[in-house]
Amino acid sequence: MGRLSRHSPSGDFRALPAWPNLRSRRRRLGDARAAFRLIAIRPDLQGQGHGAALLRLAEERAAAFGCGEVVLNAIKPALGFYRKHGYEPGAWFDIEPERDHSVRVGKRLPKQPTRPLTLVAPGLERLPDYAAAVAAGWSPDTSGDVSAAQLAAISLDPAAFLAELTRQDGIFTQASGRQVPRLPGAVFWLDDGDFCGAINLRFVSGSDEVPDYVSGHIGYAVVPWKRRRGYATRALALILPVAREVGLRRLEITCDDDNEPSRWVILANGGVLTGTRPLPGGKAKLVFRIDL
Repeated sequence: MGRLSRHSPSGDFRALPAWPNLRSRRRRLGDARAAFRLIAIRPDLQGQGHGAALLRLAEERAAAFGCGEVVLNAIKPALGFYRKHGYEPGAWFDIEPERDHSVRVGKRLPKQPTRPLTLVAPGLERLPDYAAAVAAGWSPDTSGDVSAAQLAAISLDPAAFLAELTRQDGIFTQASGRQVPRLPGAVFWLDDGDFCGAINLRFVSGSDEVPDYVSGHIGYAVVPWKRRRGYATRALALILPVAREVGLRRLEITCDDDNEPSRWVILANGGVLTGTRPLPGGKAKLVFRIDL
């Protein structure tokens, strides 16, 4: 199940998952099936792709837990929507009784091949998966929510969005609104057969230092439904050779002082704690060095 949330005074909306932990909120029916009660979109927000994004997220979460079928109780007027996305009514098993106003629909998911995590270049072919993750509440920028702006840019001109995402010069507007020079670097998407997140490298040519407006050489964000699989650790390991190729001898990488998972990701890749950096509100960033 999903919900839509107003997140800015301008009235923009974004799709958010309503289950922070699918293991506790979904009903598993044996090893093969996952059932969701429903997907509901406010009438004034229908027809904007939110339902499709939530349905895709439900399927990805079910597949991540090894389920081969997804079952939903759909209201009858929405049957055409579900059929469009490969769902059919039938005798799909669920532990809840079918209600008079609904029809049970289901879909068999394709068998998920086991693929090792790889870093792939952003491209138009994978952009719909990236956009679906953003629409479902994931943000590639851990310092602020850029989802509304990115979804608008993708909708306006997908090719221009990708060109801006991978630009090596010019001015960049941070989530805070501050405009700063863009650093050269490399952007990769995480892929295990599905979109898993993003990681980027930024640097100053001829130097191992980074300016104060950059939180280290490396930034990464894994989508919530692919976490706790070691993907962040593996992604960081995969980008270290890229850093060597551009001439870096050491990396600075940071994480919030209360972000224990990120701390272990950095330590697992040879990170050494060198200090802290204060943040507004009393928090601090831990600063690590990785020698290359």
